Amino acid sequence: MKISVIIATYNRMESLRNTLDALVNQDFSKSDFEVLVVDDGSSDNTQQVLAGFKNSGLLDLHFFHQQNRGPAAARNLALRQAGAEIIAFTDDDCIPQPGWLTAIAKGFESGEIIGLQGRTYTDKKGITPLTHQIDNPNGSKDVPTCNAAYRRNILTALDGFDNQFPYPHNEDADLAWRAEKLGTIAFCKDMLVYHPPRADKFSKVAGRMKIMESEFRLFYKDREGYIKNRSASPWKNIYWGLGVKTQFYYLRSRFKFLGRPVLFIEGLALTFIWWWDLIRFYPRFLRADKLNRELFEQAASGH
Repeated sequence: MKISVIIATYNRMESLRNTLDALVNQDFSKSDFEVLVVDDGSSDNTQQVLAGFKNSGLLDLHFFHQQNRGPAAARNLALRQAGAEIIAFTDDDCIPQPGWLTAIAKGFESGEIIGLQGRTYTDKKGITPLTHQIDNPNGSKDVPTCNAAYRRNILTALDGFDNQFPYPHNEDADLAWRAEKLGTIAFCKDMLVYHPPRADKFSKVAGRMKIMESEFRLFYKDREGYIKNRSASPWKNIYWGLGVKTQFYYLRSRFKFLGRPVLFIEGLALTFIWWWDLIRFYPRFLRADKLNRELFEQAASGH
């Protein structure tokens, strides 16, 4: 076994089916990789989809179920069961291209490499205010787990993902920044994943601002890494980087949907909802700042 592919999934049985189909179509020996999927408490027919693939014999597939605890805990569960020395990650809404696993295997031929991140692309014409997608053509300091791989001994040394982040946000950046202290994470342009624009409900997209609470754990856990890779502080990142720069960019981008009035109005509404959330979540962010500062100061002092 050369590579274990880990996928965390939650209520995305149709896109998961496409991800698994893409793994069936890899130009890589089926005997040289396994796929481990953790269902993070789905309420759809994810278990039936997984059972169908397992019974088909098209993949060396192992699947597990846990109560909804988030992707970090799900990936850690799979990691404990993985049998290969190379651990590859992708997401349940991604399509690894046929040469993905071959590129990963070649990338780790250099003994100096402890991790890889690949090139992720999307269909830019399909992007709307209600879609989620990742477009990472040249590499990211956060090393998103939609397209990443690590040596297993590195993940073991790091004790896997930190599942104490309050929302599924920043756990991949935290892992990458910790791993980089142990060696080199290289960018591999041939390690290619397609991340289609995924349409979400308006209510889900409108609620995204709360995940910024995770910035404070990331900052106090690794101030040096945060300042180097992201911003001088979580406050600057949230209120200047996201609240001003990013939101004005989004506001301008809404006008290309003038010919699609519903999307145009929804896009404008999202921007103003997010601005309002930055105001009403300020006390929550203050509490997160205080809590994480005290937590990591105590840890540093040994108390």
